[in-house]
Amino acid sequence: MSAIPQVRPQVGNYFRFLLPDGWTVQENSNMLCLNSPDQQAAIMTVGLVGLFQPFTPDQFADYAMRMQGMPVVAWQSGRPIPPPPGTTAAGLFELTYAIGQITCQAIVVSHVTHGYGQCNAAITMAAAQTPAWPTYRDWLPDVAAQVTPAGSQTYMAGALARQNLDNSIALGQRFQEVNDHGQRRWQEVVDQRWQSDERHGFEFREALGNVDTRVNPYDNNRPIELSTQYRFYWINRQGDIRASDDPNYDPRVGSTDDWTIMPRYRP
Repeated sequence: MSAIPQVRPQVGNYFRFLLPDGWTVQENSNMLCLNSPDQQAAIMTVGLVGLFQPFTPDQFADYAMRMQGMPVVAWQSGRPIPPPPGTTAAGLFELTYAIGQITCQAIVVSHVTHGYGQCNAAITMAAAQTPAWPTYRDWLPDVAAQVTPAGSQTYMAGALARQNLDNSIALGQRFQEVNDHGQRRWQEVVDQRWQSDERHGFEFREALGNVDTRVNPYDNNRPIELSTQYRFYWINRQGDIRASDDPNYDPRVGSTDDWTIMPRYRP
């Protein structure tokens, strides 16, 4: 076994970790990868939040490895371990995976958190190409175990929070639209019922008072109560009214006044 290199604490944009001397860092919001100078060994962590499948630790380990293009070839061992605070379950696995024609050995810690119909999960692995694995197996997993999130944006949690906020706003807007539509529909029913009641009441009052209510088109359709004795009523601009039962009667014949028929008033 070669000498264990010096490690230095580092804080990146998304992760805290120990960096062995000479190793390089690749980092984004849901992945950290530390690579050895000879590219034969690596520490990697991958996490996702808001998954709708309730993964177990071994299922997520297999899923995450395949997502990274490193399918598991064989599982050497696996056992549950105490889950970190706030998580549901965790497991430790020793496995073989492949990158093209190159096989690698790895020790993987996987933990999952279930709640509110979603699953958050992450793996951290210490790995090396199979011929070099004995050089790293005894110390690299301990360094990998020091990887932790550096903030609320890690594992795309910030993006999920923004998405959840957007979803909540959209849901609230949709609820308001439905509520407004329901209120409009109810108001329409109330208005229709009120208009029907008003119409029935008006007709009852007309029958009771033996009146025929017409409107004056020359005065903003002002209602005028007239006798039910006649069927047709005419009015001119001066407000003079003429009545007749003859449908052929037309006061405009032989007159210079602007006579017009008086329509029935409808509430």
